[in-house]
Amino acid sequence: MALLHGAKRLLGRMAAAATTARADREAAPSTKVELLSAAKPLQMTRLNAAFAKLVDSIPLSCLDTPSMMSLPEKQFLFGLASRYYAGKGIIVDAGVFLGGSTHCFGEGVRSNPQREEIMRNWPRPIVSYERAIVNPNMPNFFLKQRLTFSAAPGESFESELRRNIEPVQDLVDLRIGDFMDAAELDCPVEILFLDILKTPALSLRAFQLFYSRLIPGRSLVIHQDYFFEELPWIKTHQEALAEYFDFVGEIGSSAVFLCRKEIPRAVLDGLETDLLPAEQLRLASIAMHRSADPARRFFMALSKMRLVRKLQGRVAARAYLELIKTEFPEQVAQTDNRRLGHALQRAEVFLVRKPRKVQ
Repeated sequence: MALLHGAKRLLGRMAAAATTARADREAAPSTKVELLSAAKPLQMTRLNAAFAKLVDSIPLSCLDTPSMMSLPEKQFLFGLASRYYAGKGIIVDAGVFLGGSTHCFGEGVRSNPQREEIMRNWPRPIVSYERAIVNPNMPNFFLKQRLTFSAAPGESFESELRRNIEPVQDLVDLRIGDFMDAAELDCPVEILFLDILKTPALSLRAFQLFYSRLIPGRSLVIHQDYFFEELPWIKTHQEALAEYFDFVGEIGSSAVFLCRKEIPRAVLDGLETDLLPAEQLRLASIAMHRSADPARRFFMALSKMRLVRKLQGRVAARAYLELIKTEFPEQVAQTDNRRLGHALQRAEVFLVRKPRKVQ
């Protein structure tokens, strides 16, 4: 209960103290946040005040592409590309699925007042990565979205992706293929949107490819799966680099970080070997407390439970899950919230099944 009550008190203080600050194109590192929407569970938007006003209206065309992102996340990506992006580096969009994020970035760049200067520096300023192979969960998504397009697991959806980003294709360098084989970049990265970190190996590859290219004091990293009840390595890898970042805030399932100093390549290489089990668990706890939303904290605790299972075994993970239920009773009791109930159900299934080997 202490975690839940603490989160509620923090949320109340933030709502009372929220102020509007000047949003400079060169955003100064700051721990101040602005509560933009008070929030049903998992819907609160809380951002550094310098970035809060970027969550605004977007072109209707950005809503046409089916996506698993929330509307505020789409608004934020469009706002970043149209009002924050200055062309000091490229925009990397890694894991674009059907192209929703790329479409938002593209329309944003097209409406950016500095577009001509940006295009002189970077003729195709958006570099998008996607394997474009249907996984077992995607056909159900296609069906729910009532898409005319359909494909079976193992088949390619590249043609649908290209069709969806056609309005902005002149701004996009689309790279189809296995991300593990992606080539090194030779340019700075100003905005880094990551929705590709589905395995530890993919996460490490992305950190090694992109993080040494970030611009101190300027580059933003948006982790789309950060506030998600699975994928604990995303949290531990990012939090291991906490001294190099300021936390900008939370929006949808995304966490946003501003790079504040250069990251040595040796530090990135050490992510794979230097994180001892106790340190991984500590970092997972730090990640949990990034959010002021009790529902997101509940998800982060479920993610940590998966890490406990990996590092300490099933008995310890079961004990931790029971602790989660006592610390987040409101979230457990919200049986009418399908998202919360589904997350807890998946956690229970995860504990009883034989663990899969994760690459």
